[in-house]
Amino acid sequence: MPVDAGVSGTPVLLVNPRVELKTADVFAAWNGEDKGPLGDWRAGRNDLEVAAIEQVPLVGTVLAWLSVQNGVSFARMSGSGATCFALFESEDARDHAEIAVPREWWRLATYLR
Repeated sequence: MPVDAGVSGTPVLLVNPRVELKTADVFAAWNGEDKGPLGDWRAGRNDLEVAAIEQVPLVGTVLAWLSVQNGVSFARMSGSGATCFALFESEDARDHAEIAVPREWWRLATYLR
């Protein structure tokens, strides 16, 4: 059951592979290229994602897993990682994905308001 049952908003699922990923290490591995403003945020990207996946390949696995769940409209890594998130078309789709998250990964089903 979602943490914020009864709250309206965009259903979101946060997932972290429970592997340490230091922000300093991600920035040290980043090529330093700021690819500029996002414009349409859905067409955007996280410039730190490649560097984070180089440090912890499991971040890429989490992103790939999230992106193929039914009802996902958008999936990205949050900040410098390792937490990733997916926006869902419905609460039901999000809840089904939450149940399927691999047991060893941390997860939180909630809403964007």
